[in-house]
Amino acid sequence: MSLRSIFLTVLVFCVAWYWLRARELKDHILKYAARHCDELSLKLLDESVVLKELKPHKSSRGGLCIKRRYVFDFTSTGEDRYQGEIVIIGRQIEHITLETHRVQ
Repeated sequence: MSLRSIFLTVLVFCVAWYWLRARELKDHILKYAARHCDELSLKLLDESVVLKELKPHKSSRGGLCIKRRYVFDFTSTGEDRYQGEIVIIGRQIEHITLETHRVQ
């Protein structure tokens, strides 16, 4: 086995591992957004969250981690569409923000 094939094998493994972890995290964020909307009597639209930002971030302990920003759409009246945002650092949810919306 050549060095090149070893490198490519490791690279493919790392990409597959990252993709699986990112998919798992996105599913977790989707459930969190749906639960948050339910608690506020809102409806999550499209049953999806979209990754809008991915960047390195220095953690509170001084280490390097990834900061992700997801957005999702929700409604309070069934007629209007508003946007929410969830920011996570590493695997911890930092905050969730909702646009100003009408309350029924």
